[in-house]
Amino acid sequence: MPQLEGQPADFLQPSSPAIEQRLQLPEIDYAQRLKRLSQLLQEKKQASTEVSDSELGIIRARPTKPLEPQKPPKRPERSIGYLQAHVGYFHTNNIFSSTVAPIEDGLIYSGLTLASMPIRLGNRTFLNGSIDGNLMRYINQSKYNYNQVRFNVGIFQQFSSQMYGEIGWSNQQLFYARNGTNFDAGQRFLNEDSFRLSLGRRDPLTSKLMLDSFYELRLSLTDPPSQQDNRDRLIHTAWVSLNYYLEPSLQIGLDYQFGLSDFTRRQREDIYHRLYGHFTYGLSNYTNLSVQGGVTLGSSTDRNIDVDGWFFSINYNLELGRF
Repeated sequence: MPQLEGQPADFLQPSSPAIEQRLQLPEIDYAQRLKRLSQLLQEKKQASTEVSDSELGIIRARPTKPLEPQKPPKRPERSIGYLQAHVGYFHTNNIFSSTVAPIEDGLIYSGLTLASMPIRLGNRTFLNGSIDGNLMRYINQSKYNYNQVRFNVGIFQQFSSQMYGEIGWSNQQLFYARNGTNFDAGQRFLNEDSFRLSLGRRDPLTSKLMLDSFYELRLSLTDPPSQQDNRDRLIHTAWVSLNYYLEPSLQIGLDYQFGLSDFTRRQREDIYHRLYGHFTYGLSNYTNLSVQGGVTLGSSTDRNIDVDGWFFSINYNLELGRF
């Protein structure tokens, strides 16, 4: 089966929209908002003052219309979920993380996500879940094309406007998309259950500069076709991101990610360091575009594994609707 280290799904993105909405946001365009508020107050004041008749020299009060009883505003129906489409391209000079003739290739991935809106369990506790389906297509190594189905459930706990934690479970299943030498289309080559515990924090450094930090402990249990391919492991991940908000919908940043994978069924330990920059732009309330690029350095006790290399990715997300 293709080695999965360094694939797009391996890149950490802890700041999901559900989490982002509950963290302290940057104070951007404060002066503009203050100016607009002053204008609105001034217009309201002028509308309620007396006006003068310049020809007669008489000051007359502006007639006021009798107040009519107002109907209570109609409460909008609350959405319980949403559907999102995404497409992206991932390119690296070491697509299979193998020291034996490293291969440079690109991977196009596209899919749909059906997710629930956060369900309130307590004052600051929320339950959320999602189902993903993705098509992974290599540019050159097309015989290894595969499809992914992923289920995810998590309980999110907000400790403050800056700090949060989460526990959760996820399952991903990978299937070959076409026939190969030793496998058939539709054959499953990975069934993985993961249990995670994470802790994150956001620290404002200035009104536009944010420091995000994140730690996750993950236990991954797999059911591979053979014990030789067993990937049961305990994974420690630490992530630090420095983000600068040029506008509320436009940010640039520098990220560092550390990973340690300790395989429990065989003698193997992987360590990697990933340094990369990112650019994220919200095209509208329903779409966003993100770009990442950087390098990965690391080592493994398995001589056939080498995660060193550079990478580049571009992603586009579109919310198709809420229900």
